[in-house]
Amino acid sequence: MAASIPLASGCAAPAPPPRAVARPAPVLVQRFASAPAPAPRFLDPARPQKLRAAAPDVQAIAQRTADRERLPALALGVVIDGELAIRKVIGVRDVVQGGAVDEHTRFRVGSITKTLTAAAILRLRDEGRLSLDAPAARYLPALAGVVYPTRDSRPMTVRDLLTHSSGLPRLGVFSPASTERDVTEREILSTLDGFGLESAPGTETSYSNLGYSLLGLLAGRAAGVPYRRFVNDALLAPLGMRETAWDTSQVPAGALASPHVRSGGALTPIQPWRLGASEAAAGLYASLSDMGRFVGFQLAAWPARDAPETAALRRSSVRESHMMARNGSAFPAAGGEDSPGLGWQVREDCDLGHVVFHNGLIDGYSASVMLLPQRGVGVVALANVAGADLESLNRKVLGKLEATGAMVARVVPPSPSVRRAAQAVASVIGRARPNKLDRKLRPGWFSDDDHQALLQELHDVGQRMGACSLDGSAVVESATSARFGLQCQHGALSVAVRVDTSPDPLITSVSLDEHTGSTAALESARSRLKPARCR
Repeated sequence: MAASIPLASGCAAPAPPPRAVARPAPVLVQRFASAPAPAPRFLDPARPQKLRAAAPDVQAIAQRTADRERLPALALGVVIDGELAIRKVIGVRDVVQGGAVDEHTRFRVGSITKTLTAAAILRLRDEGRLSLDAPAARYLPALAGVVYPTRDSRPMTVRDLLTHSSGLPRLGVFSPASTERDVTEREILSTLDGFGLESAPGTETSYSNLGYSLLGLLAGRAAGVPYRRFVNDALLAPLGMRETAWDTSQVPAGALASPHVRSGGALTPIQPWRLGASEAAAGLYASLSDMGRFVGFQLAAWPARDAPETAALRRSSVRESHMMARNGSAFPAAGGEDSPGLGWQVREDCDLGHVVFHNGLIDGYSASVMLLPQRGVGVVALANVAGADLESLNRKVLGKLEATGAMVARVVPPSPSVRRAAQAVASVIGRARPNKLDRKLRPGWFSDDDHQALLQELHDVGQRMGACSLDGSAVVESATSARFGLQCQHGALSVAVRVDTSPDPLITSVSLDEHTGSTAALESARSRLKPARCR
């Protein structure tokens, strides 16, 4: 007979399951190398002096441009290693009232303002106040009113706004061109209700002033203070940019370069636009002196290094803004490839390499900034007339600096682990049995056939070339790979090695080149580092 189990009187509800105990979020701790990789560096100690020696030629280029384009005023500066090292200011503040310009004269920089707006967004991201990959409507609810083109469109993100891939058009339905009153937040946000996107977010690149106007409002919401105040306090003040303003009312008397347009072949002063709440897209006024500080701040983020952070924005975030953020671009370039960065445009140029740039064109002003981060050089040009081709001017200036032979990129010295790997390979050529290299090879990276082929090649090269040793030359391809020149008893060759990143690095790849000799092989290695379209 089955045993009976007494029941409690009544029909009590079953006991609830135990409540989950909240656990603190895991703390993520970064680990850093005890011995940091060698930092890229300039090899020629006379490099700055050689670049400065181009000043007369650079200034002549600026003068010819001002004369040819009949610019009311032009301010040109070259920043070398953080210092405004070459400058040329030409012309008058106003063709009617006169007044000579100098490096403290304020010009409107137009869309270069977007680089400050992006820096503000990155600062907020670094402080944990927003996420680039969160829906932008989380921080600016009015964006929930836009109409997506397809049902499978994902929500627009903050990153989409930064990279001009939000689907928003160039302008909203409000006009930023009033000289009588400021654009209001209400005008901008009312644009969004029922406003159709031109493309699904993240699928196409289309330059959008509207998107950056919205980023300014979004930054203000995330910061808890107006956009202008946040940029002033978080960026401009720490950078010492005291000659930068948002309104002409903030510019001292006699310090403003008046905007001009061409009318019937003549230059005519005009009243500047009052961008108001849309100023995050193009509103900033700045002097050549302050723009030199800004360019120096951007360049100082390179290279990555161990030094303490002292600037208004983390160096890693500045470098992030300088990298291509999208494949394909609305800004195709002959002889290179363009892509939006974060606030900047980025070009992999066949002549100049990694170029970070932005132009500005607004209400009687033109501006252009070009940075060569790996070369420690930047150029800024400002003019007080619409339509001046200052990007071409900056390229000519960089071409003149290139002609000095001193505008070279920093060189990364081979890391100790990569050099030791190359020495290990060299030590068995013509001296020892190649299988003595086995303990330096990472197991699993070489198949049996590849392993035997490598040992046979090392043996055969040793028979032909004799003993070899490193000759001191090298081309670094990455932190873990380089090609080294070898001098041997019967000729020269080169060896390319790659190591892993384990605490005790071992070799994962070896390649010998004896057909062209050490020098030619290294030049070939340098050529292979260039994009295929530039070779």
